[in-house]
Amino acid sequence: MLLAKQPCIYLLICLFSGLSGSFISPLLSLYLIEALGVSPLTMGFFMTCMVLSGVLVSQFVAKKSDAGLSRKRIILTGQSGFMVTTIILALTQHYYTALLAVIFFMSLNAAAAPQIFTMGRSYADKHLGDKALVFVSMMRAAMALSWVIGPPLAFLINDLFSFQQTFLIAGFFSASAFITVLKGLPDIQIEKAASNAESVQTGNWLNISGVLLFLISMFFVFSANNMYITSISLYITQELNFDAKWVGYFMGIAAFIEIPIMLSAGYLAPRIGSARLIYIACISGIIFYSGLLFAEQIWHFMLLQLFNGLFIGINASLGMLVVQDMMKKQMGMASTLFNNSLMLSGLSSSLMVGLIAEYISYQAVYMAAALFCLIGLLFMCFAQKAQQKPEAEFVQAVYAE
Repeated sequence: MLLAKQPCIYLLICLFSGLSGSFISPLLSLYLIEALGVSPLTMGFFMTCMVLSGVLVSQFVAKKSDAGLSRKRIILTGQSGFMVTTIILALTQHYYTALLAVIFFMSLNAAAAPQIFTMGRSYADKHLGDKALVFVSMMRAAMALSWVIGPPLAFLINDLFSFQQTFLIAGFFSASAFITVLKGLPDIQIEKAASNAESVQTGNWLNISGVLLFLISMFFVFSANNMYITSISLYITQELNFDAKWVGYFMGIAAFIEIPIMLSAGYLAPRIGSARLIYIACISGIIFYSGLLFAEQIWHFMLLQLFNGLFIGINASLGMLVVQDMMKKQMGMASTLFNNSLMLSGLSSSLMVGLIAEYISYQAVYMAAALFCLIGLLFMCFAQKAQQKPEAEFVQAVYAE
């Protein structure tokens, strides 16, 4: 009975954990500048510390998870850390207290996020057969659905009440994810590790052809996306003088578009190829960020969300699947590497936004984002060639014999 319910449980976990993040991430830059009164550069330092602590903790935990550390316990610990962080952010008015909260508690949640998708992929490979990719895409779509609901609601609650109430609601969704994991998922990782300890691939992931190049591609792709997320609320309110609520609507529209794209990507990838779909996504990203340079009215921003949805929907749906397929014996490490490339892109984007916005303009941020999409496209080409090269060398060796 529990096994039959697990697909729904995984989707609920993605929804609740996505809602918790979607209530904080879009508002964090606004919170730091308006509530705590920091400068854009200080905001960049805050984001940098948050990301680096998350990367270090999640990378350490990933190795332990592939060696047998319970994935379920990692997820529960991460959700606990997120809840503590939301409470501290809701109660404090001091910059350094908030900074210490994200370093010591939010970093635990960074380790938990990839484990959710690792458990989901392992379950799908074992029980769903050729529908495994579609199911993981459904998990990503459930996360996207949370971003349809979360940002507009978060900005609305923040306008009506304050950051305090918004952050506490984020903690409530994290608590819902905690309970769903605790009651709904079996703690199977210890059993799996005990029976298959010798099968875990412990080699250096840097030696796997194409992995590093693909991760660099995703780093640039999601740097562009994070630069947009970090800057759009400030650009809309400070340079165009629109209400902050419109940012939530933009993000909600983009996430709504992402859902069918994510589901379609999981279905089309085995037929068309993940690389071709990612090429389409990167080109859509270039169009989106270039279009922001000329957008002056609300409907311009809404129309451009179609390209934003294509850009993020495909990359977010297929990016992790591609890395997992490259590293079949190190699923925990694969998911974490992908997640860390996203987190490092957040670090890069925070620094870039702080510097560019302070010394040039917010429009220049979107010029840089379009350039990053182009660089991501080039590295995707390099990664595909690197994967094909070992196969060609093997064929040549066979014929030589």
